[in-house]
Amino acid sequence: MPSCTPDFAGGPDLSDTLGITLLLAFFALHLGGTRADAANSGAMRPDAAGMNVLMVIIEDCNAGVWGSYGNAICRTPNMDQFARTAVQFESAYVQATACNPSRSSFLTGLRPLTTRVWANSQVMRDQIPSGTLTLPQMLKDHGLHTAVIGKFFHRHEFGGPLMLAFDRIEQTPRPAAWKGPPPILSLPPVPAPDIETAPRDVKSPEYRAWKNRRSSRYGVSGVKLEQEGDYRISQIAVALLGEFAKTRERFFLSVHQARPHTPLLAPKKYIDLYDPASIPLPPAAPATLNLKEFPYAERSTGGNPDLFGEGQPSIEEARKAIAAYYACVSFVDDNIGRILGALETQGLADNTLVVIMGDHGFHLGDHGMWSKYSMLEATRRAPLWIRVPGAAGNGRVCREFVEFVDLIPTLGELLDFPVPSNLEGVSFAPLLSKPDRPWKSAVFQVQSPDEQMVRNRRFSYMEFGKGPVPVALYDLQRDPWETRNLANDPAYAKSRIEMAALLKAGWRSTLPSTAN
Repeated sequence: MPSCTPDFAGGPDLSDTLGITLLLAFFALHLGGTRADAANSGAMRPDAAGMNVLMVIIEDCNAGVWGSYGNAICRTPNMDQFARTAVQFESAYVQATACNPSRSSFLTGLRPLTTRVWANSQVMRDQIPSGTLTLPQMLKDHGLHTAVIGKFFHRHEFGGPLMLAFDRIEQTPRPAAWKGPPPILSLPPVPAPDIETAPRDVKSPEYRAWKNRRSSRYGVSGVKLEQEGDYRISQIAVALLGEFAKTRERFFLSVHQARPHTPLLAPKKYIDLYDPASIPLPPAAPATLNLKEFPYAERSTGGNPDLFGEGQPSIEEARKAIAAYYACVSFVDDNIGRILGALETQGLADNTLVVIMGDHGFHLGDHGMWSKYSMLEATRRAPLWIRVPGAAGNGRVCREFVEFVDLIPTLGELLDFPVPSNLEGVSFAPLLSKPDRPWKSAVFQVQSPDEQMVRNRRFSYMEFGKGPVPVALYDLQRDPWETRNLANDPAYAKSRIEMAALLKAGWRSTLPSTAN
């Protein structure tokens, strides 16, 4: 399987080049530089102040499955073509390990310890600081007509009144207080699936077994293409783009794609694209790990969330699941192609900023792991493409570190709308003009308050607070798949101290020293 690990060469490596004293001095020098750096970047930013925004969010999306990211098996011609007209971010990292905390972060511009959302069970609207604005509210306040099709926050009720920021809501429940237009398309009803009723106690073994039966499936969906939710979402997006072209109102349109989230079910024509027997086995097999030093050993040898919950799959099952994941991605690729095609035919492409992204990554059998919920590379890295019409960087690959928490500051700079002063990211708009300019030196992720990760060009470092493996350190230059934990290796004692200091110093210490 093609690697889903980015190129590690070329970036600054604080862990190798600085002693701990110099490292902390470097941190102090760069603290508080976010606003000044962003202000100095105006000369480099593309002119997008009057543009529309189209955002496509893909659930549970491994970056390494896309052709433009180097996968020679998975068929993604539409996104491969789009990548040739956009900036593709090879080293884009989410700030949390699952959908709810990740979206809560990049849709507010705040990190998980500030949103207080680090698990899917936490209700976002109750956790985030009072008065926190989300992206659609900022854009609505800036004068854009806001529309959403399908999922946006983890669950619509988790957003609650935050959903009132949308002028149009399609394919997702509407808040009781919302007053907006009816659906733009009249679609025929889809037969209700025969779904087993869930046990009430979500912590019970019976509930876990029910969830596994529901999510741990892969293969042909058995649903007609025109009845598939993701296909319908693309149809509605096409219709809305047609309406926007007529009204000429400036818009923000968020489009959801549920695949390739589990269950890995797709229309037969996509499943038929892939022969499971030709799928390479996943890298970093459990047999190659020292499980006593691996922080996710239980998952490597036992069941996983969402997929293969009862235990490790056979080789045949693993290949079939990966083939089904590829089929789901190809299905999504067709849907996105339909939307991008409408953007062109409606004459909107030259005045629309397009963001296409995953909400986090996904394990495809590496380390014996499936789904997300880890701080390893397969979860923390996600695909990201941004096209600003006329930007000098379009068609190029950016290998500099960016974080999803940077999205709102970036859009604020590009579209020229004010963003809250407490945001915990930095605009990477200059990278859209010059993708190879030096940028951040590290990225951060949170699994819980006691479980945090920092990654620079040389190392990934994780602290777990408790458990059999409290600390993990991986040398990514020599071990890109994170198979050998070096935390207790005397030869890496200095690197462990430096990475621990980097994690403690936090995100401000790693910002670019200049942005012009």
